[in-house]
Amino acid sequence: MSEHSEQSESYHVTGHPRLDADGVTIWQQYGGKAPEGFFYDGWHKFVPGDPRYDELLPVARQYPLVVAESKAPVHPETLAKLKEMRRKTRERDAGQ
Repeated sequence: MSEHSEQSESYHVTGHPRLDADGVTIWQQYGGKAPEGFFYDGWHKFVPGDPRYDELLPVARQYPLVVAESKAPVHPETLAKLKEMRRKTRERDAGQ
């Protein structure tokens, strides 16, 4: 795990750089503890031309970012609410 400083905030890299499905974008997971005491995590995006992109690319190619879609069923009430929201959005947009 390495440590970096970005905009005076300290964070730790928490995983390998990952190559996006587009074959170009690199994602680097990081995390840390804020001075206030809370923990945080996130992803840093690298594109060609960014500092460290060329350095991270060979490793990122070894760790493609695979996002699997969930096979879990959607709860019927949740699905009904989503459909209702979509219907109301379409009605609102049609009235404009």
